[in-house]
This record gives sequence, C-alpha cells and structure tokens, in this order.
Amino acid sequence: MNTNFRNIASIAALALAIPAAHAQLVPPTDVEDMNLVGLGVGAAPDYMGSSHRKAGAAPLFRYQFEGTQRYLLLLGPQAQFNILNDPNWRFGPMVNYRFGRGSSVNDATVKQMVGINGSAEGGVFLQYNYKLSQEKMHQLVFAGDVAGSSNGTVGNLRMMWWQPLGPATVMNLGIGTQIASSKWMQTYFGVTKPTDIALYPTLAGLPFNAGSGMKSFYIPFGITQALSKEWLLSGGVRYEKLLNDAKNSPVTSVSGNSNQWIIGAGLSYLF
Repeated sequence: MNTNFRNIASIAALALAIPAAHAQLVPPTDVEDMNLVGLGVGAAPDYMGSSHRKAGAAPLFRYQFEGTQRYLLLLGPQAQFNILNDPNWRFGPMVNYRFGRGSSVNDATVKQMVGINGSAEGGVFLQYNYKLSQEKMHQLVFAGDVAGSSNGTVGNLRMMWWQPLGPATVMNLGIGTQIASSKWMQTYFGVTKPTDIALYPTLAGLPFNAGSGMKSFYIPFGITQALSKEWLLSGGVRYEKLLNDAKNSPVTSVSGNSNQWIIGAGLSYLF
C-alpha cells in the first residue's frame, strides 16, 4: 500500500470510528492528492451524559484541490476547509452541527426536561503534523479547534498517533480534552428551570448551575484495513470521561453515566 493510500486509510479509520450522532469529530490527518467518499454506522450516547446509546450514521467526504494541500472535508456533522498550502500546517473555518435533546431520548426523567434545540456551531481549527519517520503515516498530529453558537462556545485540544501496522493496515490512537464556556455548559448540563429542578429531588429545590472549564477527556482508537486499491474497511471506538460539572450534573450523575462510549464501523471508496 503506497504512502498516499495509507493517509486516506487513516482518515477513514478515524472518521468512521465516530458516528455522527452526538459526537465531536476529530480533524483528519495529512493527505495528498486523494479524494474519498464513505459511510459509517455505529452507536453513540443518546445525549451528552446519557447511559443509553443510539444508532447513527456518519458520512465522510474529502476533496483535495489539485496541486495544493487545500481540501474540503466532511466528517459526519462537521465540515472543514483547509486554506493553507503547507505540508505540515492545517488551518481554516469549520462548521459543526450539535444535536439537541428532546422527548425522544430513552431516559424517562430527561425526556420530561425542557428540550434543547440542535444548533450549528461555527469556528476555526488548527493542526500540525510531526513526522516520526520517512513513512508518511508514522506521525503525531497536534490539533485544536474552537466553535460556538447561541448555546455557547466549546473547544478541543488533542494529540493523535498514526502507526502503520503492515502494508495494508493503519492504526490510530489519541487523547484529547474538551473545554467549554459557562453558557455552553449551562445549556447542556445545567438544571435551572423550575419544572426541571422538580424532576430531581436530590437538588432539594435548588438549581444546578454548570460552570465553565474542562468538560471531558477522550481516547479514540481505530484501525483500517485496505480491501483493494479503492475500498477500505474501518472500525473503532472512542471512550470519553465527563469531568467537573458535566459529571456532577443530575443529567449525568442521576439519569446517566460519566463514562461515554462510541463505537462504529464503515466502508470507504477512493475516487
């Protein structure tokens, strides 16, 4: 499997390991002069903090502009456009759709709470690839992004290790953290409406106000196997641990679980 093919395989491994439903997708690794389309299926938490998972699907599309490092990327509910023509640095605008929370959730208490509308978050991303050897996919990727909407602002910092395991197999393993503003945390983890407070006797009639800070850390892992020069089979898992007020919120501590798991698999086609 050639170098460029390994790059594409790694993107598929990461993207398809994380289904669209309620997942903050990690930006891709370095690729050159390749186009790809794919679809993944998997299961993600019903809502942030939920102990239930719901099936979802994640489209993947990447188009690289000929003769440059610039590309357009769609990873599930997130779209990015890299505006830099640089072999190591990536930077540009991004849009992410954040799913809401309503009466369709599985938990009997949370489904009675005042709903949260889905929202489009706009922001920017920055990424640097550090090569560990002459093999292009043998590298560390350092990345960050920040995006916001009327529901608040949230950012991600992460590091990813890409490791070829053979002529047709690539592994990715990483670690990251998510940091959010007080408005964002209050939107998704606060319990402040009188009708919502009444659903949680442990609050003793008092509101739960979620403050800004570190929302979680997460560990993604994925593997892609090349089936041919055009087809890739991918699979993976992401573990996320909710922290601080995201963990302490009754939405999580009473109705859900601070340990969040996302699993998925998918098929991609190079064109």
